[in-house]
Amino acid sequence: MSKDSFFWTELLTWYTDNGRHQFPWRNTKDPYRVLLAEFLLQQTHVRKVEKVYEKMLLKYPDISELASADIETLEEIIAPIGLRYRAERLIKSAEIICSQHNCKVPNDYDELRKLPGIGDYIANAVLCYAFDQPVVPIDTNVIRLFTRYFGYTSRNPRPRMDKELAAKIRTHFEGMDSTREANLAVLDFAGLICTSKNPKSTECPLSKNCIKYIF
Repeated sequence: MSKDSFFWTELLTWYTDNGRHQFPWRNTKDPYRVLLAEFLLQQTHVRKVEKVYEKMLLKYPDISELASADIETLEEIIAPIGLRYRAERLIKSAEIICSQHNCKVPNDYDELRKLPGIGDYIANAVLCYAFDQPVVPIDTNVIRLFTRYFGYTSRNPRPRMDKELAAKIRTHFEGMDSTREANLAVLDFAGLICTSKNPKSTECPLSKNCIKYIF
């Protein structure tokens, strides 16, 4: 079995048994709910987001409600997880989606990138998780797993901005009809096993072929 095949076989098997399937945004492909979750998850620990996400959906069940939201009320809801500036970006994005896209979250990368606060990662995450497009959202967690296992390096002081590294990582997803499950497996494995500090190497099913572990 090739290094790549071993990676995906072991990773997806692990994910089936250990993935964080309980998160509510994992059980929907509603573009509005996915977009909302990705805004809240940005630079925020995943465990802190669930209550705020559910509270927001109760207050703003659809994107037209969010577009007319009172910014102070929204800031108050977001306050427990910090980065209150997301409130203004969420409202502005919702306003644009309603005025320019008939209140439907666009399924086009370039159109998503035009929205306030939406960078490469959120755009690809929405396309992947809501629209099942075979794209790869890449953040520091994804980079950590692939650089450790495959031995990739980056000359960029901010590897997340390294387009050459991102291209290498994306080659490992080529040929997949859907990258949704694969992406979620990578995120959960990086968050629970291949952590930035004190990775659980003895529990890692990838360790025998992992460049970092072997050397």
